[in-house]
Amino acid sequence: MSIRIVLAVVFLSGFLYGRIDVPKLLSDYQNLDQKVRELGERKRFLMLVNRQHAIPEDFIPNLTPTAQRPEIRLDIAACAALERMMEAAEEDGHTIIIASGYRDRSYQEDLLQEDIASAIGRGMSCEEAYRYVVRETMPPGCSEHETGLAADLVSPSNQVLDERQADTPENRWLLEHCAEYGFILRYPEDREEITGVSYEPWHFRYVGTWAAAEIMEEGLTLEEYVYDIIRSDAP
Repeated sequence: MSIRIVLAVVFLSGFLYGRIDVPKLLSDYQNLDQKVRELGERKRFLMLVNRQHAIPEDFIPNLTPTAQRPEIRLDIAACAALERMMEAAEEDGHTIIIASGYRDRSYQEDLLQEDIASAIGRGMSCEEAYRYVVRETMPPGCSEHETGLAADLVSPSNQVLDERQADTPENRWLLEHCAEYGFILRYPEDREEITGVSYEPWHFRYVGTWAAAEIMEEGLTLEEYVYDIIRSDAP
């Protein structure tokens, strides 16, 4: 089964029943870049990346190494904000560890194939394995990590990317303060019908302080926030 068919099946079987008006959404997507362009330099911070809106193949992120782990790179603005946030957390007695940042498309492809192979090894069919894996591992071009604007942040007491992160003091601190530095929790609990991704308490996305405050205060997903911009008469 081709990846296009599988993506279509996943989209139709899951996303259609969310809170978003899908026929309107598909129409809105055609105007997404034009509308968000009105935001000027802030456009790249609101880049919407999901299964329905892939990163352009000619996109080149503006990357820089992180101070904590130079082998991990992030968008230069996101990196500066993250390091300020980590310093503030340290002052409050919390050490934040960067588990991952930018991933290129080939890395994302390898990651997806490894996870699919693992699922097939546990007895799933190819289609079942794909459906299972893409709940957390995005197809190439559809992962926020390819923008350089997303970082997986963990606690020293639990450096595994699982839901137990939500119970750590570091994660609780991040939820309380991340918007002050322009970050949002990208995949909140019980919002999978909108984001298309399972709850990930470790995955934080840089959108800029001007947007992060509204998103976190109102409990929005990035999808909802961007769609509100699209549907508004003013940017």
